[in-house]
Amino acid sequence: MDNHYSIEKIYDRWGKFYDIFFKKIFSEGRNVGVELLQLKSDEKLLEVGVGTGLSLPLYPNTSEIIGIDISSKMLEKAEEKVRDLHLENVTLSVMNAQEMKFPDNSFDCVTACYVVSAAPDPQKVVSEICRVCKPNGRIVFINHFKSQNFFLAKFEELINGACKKIGWETTLDLDPLLKSNNLSLIAQERVNVFNYWKAVLCLNSKKK
Repeated sequence: MDNHYSIEKIYDRWGKFYDIFFKKIFSEGRNVGVELLQLKSDEKLLEVGVGTGLSLPLYPNTSEIIGIDISSKMLEKAEEKVRDLHLENVTLSVMNAQEMKFPDNSFDCVTACYVVSAAPDPQKVVSEICRVCKPNGRIVFINHFKSQNFFLAKFEELINGACKKIGWETTLDLDPLLKSNNLSLIAQERVNVFNYWKAVLCLNSKKK
């Protein structure tokens, strides 16, 4: 089965229930990510993997927000939030994060909340994020990254196959991901239950 199709179907199924299971569990990470980003009113932001739109009310309503997701069912829930909360600064689109339709250097900032490790090719997603983000633009990842503890890392390898079947992997390594995409680490904070996830702020250090 095509990996893109598989991930889309997994998150289409999650659409109805995602907020019930994950809104509170992952809320700290979203809040910390927005605080790290320090989005300004004149900046244009892309949220990759916007899902059901849980982050959307956290952004300033004076900034232009574009949200994309591969799952139309998840976006239906996000569209409900946009309507109910009158978020007139938000535009949503179904789009594959590995093949974005935006021109180079389209956004001042990009966020990706709990999405990079859910993609079939995380490296491609981060490469696309860097492409559409302006030079010296700010990028925030909220994600679980592979533990630096030997025993915990081995455990993550053991459970990775099962986790991939429900939509994410446990063995994504942060440092190689940043280095291969010329991203400069500015700040990171551990977040959520057991501090198992990280909010990571980077600078897009590509050449102008």
